[in-house]
Amino acid sequence: MDFFSTNLFNWYGLAFAIALLVPDIVYIKSNRIDRTIFDNRAMLYIERIGKYCSIFLMGINIGVLEGGFTKPIMETFWIISTCALTVVALILWFLCFNRFSKLWAYLLTAVTAVIFMMSGLLQVKTLLLTAGVVYLIGQLYVTNKYVKSKMQ
Repeated sequence: MDFFSTNLFNWYGLAFAIALLVPDIVYIKSNRIDRTIFDNRAMLYIERIGKYCSIFLMGINIGVLEGGFTKPIMETFWIISTCALTVVALILWFLCFNRFSKLWAYLLTAVTAVIFMMSGLLQVKTLLLTAGVVYLIGQLYVTNKYVKSKMQ
């Protein structure tokens, strides 16, 4: 397999992963987050492992426990639905930037987790599906602690 072959990179998945990662970086750079609100460091690491593994596995095909799309219509459905959900996630990020809300924070967590898990299901990528579930578990903890600290 050639290193720059289309079999190694999932170009659409890479674009979606970058679109999901950029607002996260901007939010972290623009808002100071007090790390003392997170009393369980293991959950922080679980969230980070889930997030970055999901982003990596969306853009890179590693060939382990991957089946690919079962039918061509599945790829079309994945592109359209992931594009729509990514737009929803970006809108939720914009809303969180302007005026933070508990509802928007939890919706953002749910939408991004659905993107990762749906990508794993439709592409038959077991590791991506697992990383999406790990991300959801960790991100719910982080979001819960962050929302509680912001609402005080």
